[in-house]
Amino acid sequence: MDPQDHLNLGGDRTFTKALGQGESLLLSSKVTKFNKRNRAQERTIVITTKAILNLKGKKVQRRIELTSAIGATKSKHSDEFIVHCPSEYDYRFSSQLKDQIINVLIKSIKSLSNRVFYVWETQELNLKDLATTKADKKKGLTKIPPIESAVNFRTTGPSTEEEKKEPRGKRSTTIFAAKGDTTEVTLNDFNMLKVLGRGSFGKVMLVQKKDNKNLYAMKSLRKDALLEREQIEHTKTEKMIMQHINHPFLVSLEYAFTTPGKIYFVMGFMKGGELFFHLKESRKFSEERGRFYAAQICLGLGHLHSRNIVYRDLKPENILMDELGNVYLTDFGMAKMLPEGGSTASFVGTPEYLAPEIIACTGHNIMADWWSFGILIYEMLVGIPPFYNQNIQLMYELIMHGDLRFPQRNPLSREAQDIISKLLERDPTRRLGIRGVEEIKSHPFFEGLNWTLLEQKKLPTPFQPKITNAISAENFDREFTSEEPINSVVPEHKLRLVAQHNDQFRDF
Repeated sequence: MDPQDHLNLGGDRTFTKALGQGESLLLSSKVTKFNKRNRAQERTIVITTKAILNLKGKKVQRRIELTSAIGATKSKHSDEFIVHCPSEYDYRFSSQLKDQIINVLIKSIKSLSNRVFYVWETQELNLKDLATTKADKKKGLTKIPPIESAVNFRTTGPSTEEEKKEPRGKRSTTIFAAKGDTTEVTLNDFNMLKVLGRGSFGKVMLVQKKDNKNLYAMKSLRKDALLEREQIEHTKTEKMIMQHINHPFLVSLEYAFTTPGKIYFVMGFMKGGELFFHLKESRKFSEERGRFYAAQICLGLGHLHSRNIVYRDLKPENILMDELGNVYLTDFGMAKMLPEGGSTASFVGTPEYLAPEIIACTGHNIMADWWSFGILIYEMLVGIPPFYNQNIQLMYELIMHGDLRFPQRNPLSREAQDIISKLLERDPTRRLGIRGVEEIKSHPFFEGLNWTLLEQKKLPTPFQPKITNAISAENFDREFTSEEPINSVVPEHKLRLVAQHNDQFRDF
């Protein structure tokens, strides 16, 4: 792609030194940017082979990786356009070169990741109400239009390698079926209905089995991505855990099968969606509601720990809710089996939930999960993790050394503050749970709870999710459910890479 460097920044050594290794400038132009108060600011937009940069003078104010940008909305009757970033907040600009800027984004994203950069058009002159702001993001709101309404949805989408439909049932091998089912299972046995989520190695889709009409969540993992990021052993552990665990509050595996390019895990579909979705809706939970969810997760973690499995990725996004309002741990991709009394030193997890011993790389065991459990209770009752900061390094400092503070307005009960404080003990040998799950169950925060009835799911749930139609997946993020549910193809050169390392997938 020929650079469209209208401001000649490519010849400015101060600017080019700020670019990453192998990163090249594709476009530079003056634009008007609108801030959160709707004020117009004169800025420079730079598009590189890896990112979108917003410059004030020559100083980079914000950098958005191209992988974070999903598309753009442009006005048909003004110079305004919006760059949509689902994982962050949107950028709203005005420029006479808007079409040129958008075309560079389309080509650069296609070149970088072989995917479509979607474009929407609107009759609106002022796009203020169509941009997702930072405040919207905090409330869990998004204004990204449905992908199927993009002007290039049909024309561009299916023509790219990533969006072509993979031949269904192609050379598939069943590697697990629950309940003694010996029938071979392939992609052709399922209808794909909705996209429920997307991760680093693939996506999760709502599917329906053709023979019994049952709904499932199907997780697809690209083998080439697992190879390149050295995640094969983690994925084997994930399958093993889901295959062998049997607990009321842990999601288990129904089927697993492979194709030359992918691994598929099929699990029961939780119609209530992610706990994160409901926490965003409510902002925070009452202590009664938070206690109920915490108790069920406590039992799930305790069961994993009884098998010497440390979970390591506890967060609201990894907790699913059924149609009655019970919750379940899911996604065991970070879990690890430990030897009796053993520990591990891997640096894994989600920043807000990392235990101090993981950050310090001093070795950790199942006690790291109880730290995360304390963070979870705090976030459910307060609405934000206790040490949260947008600067990750500063957040790590707060986790290691910061004071644990509770809200003064609408204070938590003494019991809630006490259990959180004892779970967020930085010394894992003194942390609540060191004597086992029973130590946590007997804490006054859970006083009066009938654990036997809870485990049998005979206690009334504090909340029942709204489900008007299970297939609509209304309790999942619309950012994903608005996508077309197709099984994308793995490019031939990636299949050749996998074939060269096929022995690493033999134990699946």
